Amino acid sequence: MPLRQPRSQRIKPERFPWHTILGLILGLVGSLGVIQLRPQIVVLPQAPLRKAQPFSVPLRVDNSGYFSCPVEHIFVYVHRLKSRRVDFAKATVHQTNWNHFSLERAEGKTIMVKLADFAPDDVPSEADIAVVVDYRPFEHFPRSFRRYFRFVGAYGDNWQWLKQPSADIQADADQQIGIHMRSVPSSR
Repeated sequence: MPLRQPRSQRIKPERFPWHTILGLILGLVGSLGVIQLRPQIVVLPQAPLRKAQPFSVPLRVDNSGYFSCPVEHIFVYVHRLKSRRVDFAKATVHQTNWNHFSLERAEGKTIMVKLADFAPDDVPSEADIAVVVDYRPFEHFPRSFRRYFRFVGAYGDNWQWLKQPSADIQADADQQIGIHMRSVPSSR
């Protein structure tokens, strides 16, 4: 008796089942939701309290996210400050009441940088600062995140801080903040 050849079986093309496609869509929507729910810290300069004084401008740190956000530290990094009588760079300003507090949803904290008072004839010709905020997404999260908000000064009728990109000064700011935290225990 001759051996039979097995019939060739048809191979069905594999299709994505509906639940796989639905899972991918829900995963994408969930990922976007998690991104939207992360803390959203914003720093905005307010109106100056005194006309020609750059450091009379209150800086408002706001939480515009959906949940409360624990803030570990706020530092003000002075990248450059120059007038006829004052010229310094790469300095860090910090106050102990800028440490360890929580910003609830739509809540903010106003900080005043009391760095210098300038004579009316000695308004800074160059001012470049960054407000650096260390925060956690929630209280017991294992690590903190850092946001940089850079401003340069401009003087017309009043002093104003204008928002600028911060990428080129972030490494200098991190280095100065690290030095400050090692040398000033109350900043930790």
